[in-house]
Amino acid sequence: MSLGTIIGVIVGLALFLVNVFFGSAPASAFWDFNSVLTVFGGTIAATFIAYNERYVISAFKAIGSIFVKTKVDQKILFADVEKIIGWGEIMNKGGLQELQKNFDEKEYENHVIKFGMEMVFMGEKTNIVYSETENLIETMHDRKMQTVEVLENMASFAPAFGMIGTLIGLVILLSDLSNKDALGAGMAVALITTLYGVLFANLLLKPAARKLAQKHEMYQYRDRLILEGIAMLPEKKHPMLIQNHLNSYLEPANHFDIAG
Repeated sequence: MSLGTIIGVIVGLALFLVNVFFGSAPASAFWDFNSVLTVFGGTIAATFIAYNERYVISAFKAIGSIFVKTKVDQKILFADVEKIIGWGEIMNKGGLQELQKNFDEKEYENHVIKFGMEMVFMGEKTNIVYSETENLIETMHDRKMQTVEVLENMASFAPAFGMIGTLIGLVILLSDLSNKDALGAGMAVALITTLYGVLFANLLLKPAARKLAQKHEMYQYRDRLILEGIAMLPEKKHPMLIQNHLNSYLEPANHFDIAG
């Protein structure tokens, strides 16, 4: 689990609830079912109008993934570099057939490795392996970023529907000014909708969109590192050259060293 995400959500909700339960107004003043329906229902409806339902459903599923820790870190990248240098050593000494014989097909679970290495085994040149795999990485990233775009627009829809709910409440309130005592309570209910919209957008939707964007960028970074290594295999580059090139993608403290 992503500890930072969990802590952020808990702290954000706690700050809001402290103000609700320990403020001067009763906690019941912060609840209104019609306001909830307006903000959440309106936001979801507008999102389904704006996007294909497949992307909307994917965006809702992606919100849950922000609580899962990203599997890309310096250790993973270091292991990728070590693995690719190993392939380079085999290719440099034994050639393509030797690499095919020693290649672990479990590596095909990674789409980039599968796509790139299949072209290497087919005897494609470096420029073809690089350009085609790069296109795969970019299109994969673009598809993933669709969920980020959906969530970012939901974050703009929510406050707008909060304002719509407030305006509806004000129209109802001002249509009957005979009961002066009810004006204050009515105004509070009208403003609750705006509160829900702003809270929904800024505590969940915007942070979720940013977290997902960061996660997708980290996976894209790893994919590009793998591509840079695989594209050097057809030319039978010396493992030291592969190492030096791939180390440029790692933090200096985590550089791989064949001699080590």
